[in-house]
Amino acid sequence: MEIRWDLDDNTVIDLRVGGFRKNRLTINENEIPVDLTLRGKNGYSFQLPDGRAATISVEPQFATRPLVELRIDGNLIAPTGKKPTLCAGCGTAVKPNDKFCSACGHEMPPAEHYVHKRYVKEATGAITLLAVLFAISGPLMYYLTQLQSQPLMEKLAGMDPDDTYPEKIGGDIYTVSSLKAQLEWEPWSALIVNLILAAIMAGLALWGRRAPLPAVLIAAATYAVVIVLNAIIEPMSLAQGILMKVLIIVFLVRGIKAALALRAANG
Repeated sequence: MEIRWDLDDNTVIDLRVGGFRKNRLTINENEIPVDLTLRGKNGYSFQLPDGRAATISVEPQFATRPLVELRIDGNLIAPTGKKPTLCAGCGTAVKPNDKFCSACGHEMPPAEHYVHKRYVKEATGAITLLAVLFAISGPLMYYLTQLQSQPLMEKLAGMDPDDTYPEKIGGDIYTVSSLKAQLEWEPWSALIVNLILAAIMAGLALWGRRAPLPAVLIAAATYAVVIVLNAIIEPMSLAQGILMKVLIIVFLVRGIKAALALRAANG
């Protein structure tokens, strides 16, 4: 992974950290030796040309890219993003670690603000992923449910609709016609429910751009309810896709914490 920090007009730090100690740290294009790894929590201290003390720390995160922080004299420094940082007051492009906008004097947020925004962005990305997964699950569940019920539907086709089906289904007694109607409806119900959930998540992902905290909270609550209900209906479903479920929950929980921090910082 590669990260760049534009400290000021005179100092630029570039870091490349590889999984097999393929590390490269440069200050104003001058390389200095560095010993960092992505495999565990570690850090490296060095001195800037102007004498300030600097420390780069690496902390692995569960199933996501590691958290890499640069601190100068103990203060967190925001990395330079792919897109320019804009002043919230006038829209002028500024450096992420400027304390004030050079054009209008508007106070810029601290570096922690950009870390929180990253986690909120990951959370809204997880919501978008949920929308895609539900949209795919709908047609898939429709097909699988139809496939599972096909043998019983063929058996019912040769029976009198007014007869009582000789076996209990889920502990209940059905007539042939009512059981057939239920089997015909089940694929559609799976399709409709998943498409509704996909639409809800897509809407929350869009809303999250303007109001991240309530959007992520609702998405997390909705996803938790879906997991619990599926586990009640089919206990084995709890273990299905467990890594993906845990990963999405991690993103959502971190997003909630970050959105709360941003709200607190904004008063």
